[in-house]
Amino acid sequence: MDKRAVSKKTWSLVARMRLGLLLLFIPVLMLGGIYYLHMERSLQQELQQRLLATNHQLRHVFIEPYLHEMERQFTLIYDQVKVDDISGPRLNNAESYLKEWRLYKGVMADLIYIYVGTAERQMLIYPEWQADAGFDPRTRPWYQLASQHLGKMVWTEPYYDYTNGNLVIALARAITDKEGKVRGVFAVDAVLAPFSAQLNRHLGNGYQMIVNQSGKVLAHPDPSQLLKPMAHPSWLSRFSQEDGIFLDQDSRQFVAYSRLPERNWVLISVLPASSIQAVVARASLNVLGVVVLASVLYALLALVWSRYFRRMLDEISTMIRASRMPPDGVPQGGMHELRHVYAELAEVSKDYHEARQHANLDKLTGLYNRRFFDERLNRLLLEQHAFCLAMIDLDGFKLVNDNYGHQTGDVVLKRVAKLGNQLLEDHGWVCRYGGEELVVLLANPDIHFCQMLLEQYRIGVASLDWREPGLGITFSGGLVASVPGLDAKGLLDIVDAEVYRAKRDGKNRIYLGGVAPLAQHEVPPADDGVLSKEEA
Repeated sequence: MDKRAVSKKTWSLVARMRLGLLLLFIPVLMLGGIYYLHMERSLQQELQQRLLATNHQLRHVFIEPYLHEMERQFTLIYDQVKVDDISGPRLNNAESYLKEWRLYKGVMADLIYIYVGTAERQMLIYPEWQADAGFDPRTRPWYQLASQHLGKMVWTEPYYDYTNGNLVIALARAITDKEGKVRGVFAVDAVLAPFSAQLNRHLGNGYQMIVNQSGKVLAHPDPSQLLKPMAHPSWLSRFSQEDGIFLDQDSRQFVAYSRLPERNWVLISVLPASSIQAVVARASLNVLGVVVLASVLYALLALVWSRYFRRMLDEISTMIRASRMPPDGVPQGGMHELRHVYAELAEVSKDYHEARQHANLDKLTGLYNRRFFDERLNRLLLEQHAFCLAMIDLDGFKLVNDNYGHQTGDVVLKRVAKLGNQLLEDHGWVCRYGGEELVVLLANPDIHFCQMLLEQYRIGVASLDWREPGLGITFSGGLVASVPGLDAKGLLDIVDAEVYRAKRDGKNRIYLGGVAPLAQHEVPPADDGVLSKEEA
């Protein structure tokens, strides 16, 4: 075959390849066009889901945990009220109740009043407040609502507090005797300001609010809207499901909602449609640019590739022929050996993961150990997560070992650890730091919320009953919130200083640490010279 014939055949082959590449690219362009036409709708749906996800996050991360914790603390105080003390014409043990309520109000900063009204028209309240001579608690909405729902906690309609003008809501429950007769109602007033403070943090041009079933605004970034009817009452009829999102054509706003059926509240997130459309327009322009650029690059690559097509075909053909040849020197039992090696590797991997899991646990208490704590703390700092760190030291633990034996000391550590894990494991990680010291990494960055949890733990430990006569356990603790730029050593130094200060001031208490220089916290010397281990 002469050179002219070879050249002609080669050119024919290249021409057919170029035509094939062009024909192959036509479906790609068609798919790109279809994607471009439908992208606006899909992107709108994605942004709507993000808006709904913002609702979910606020509801499940803040609102419901906040209310559940409030209800749990309410139950603890309610269970301490005895029906015999409030059933007569005069209240019994009033000073004891006021003293206990003062403690709980110090822990629960969002409480305004703690009180009980009786069927005998008696009223006991903290902080103390002198009611009018004609005041009758039985006529109050919280008393009547609780009396209508015996055995249940009820949330009242919000109202402005008479003394200081704060927007509050009451949580109440009736107190009944053995015959089921209402002898009184216990209630607390809590402020709604924390809800408004959490709204509108990540919505840009939009806003969030909480309304009740009648459309009255309970929480809103604009204080002037509180306790007023919502601006769009027609939305109430569209809150048919537990969660949903829709476009209000009149106001051109996307509205995402989440119902809280236990309290007949609705959490609403509102975002102007123009904000979503602007994002869609920018994304559409970017997609169009990418499609055009991809087309140009594809054409250039097709021209370059066609020049080497023949050589590539030869190489591929050679590889195919080589792959069909039987391998030399491979024993017939090779696959069996490979399977055996794979099984051994899988078993080793399983043993490794089990050993690593056990290596992170303290053998005595079952809590996470010091190694796990160090790794988790460094990871939180590296990933820049906001959190709180607490350190707990049992008071007088050396005397427990000296007076009752090390076996009893181990039992004390196990019970204290078990109670801490039950109360705090849903909020973070409880670890044994060493000896009688525990540390807690709390995922919630709100230091006051974490203080409330630790105070509950402290009260629970102090209330434990022990078989040994005269044995009682308390602990002192320190709590600090993470701050950008502060490393692990700095956090541990601050919280350790607060533990030392708590022990110095009388033990059985929890102090909050700040980011001030450590010298202000009176950091103890390395040998614990001011407080000995026996005194601690």
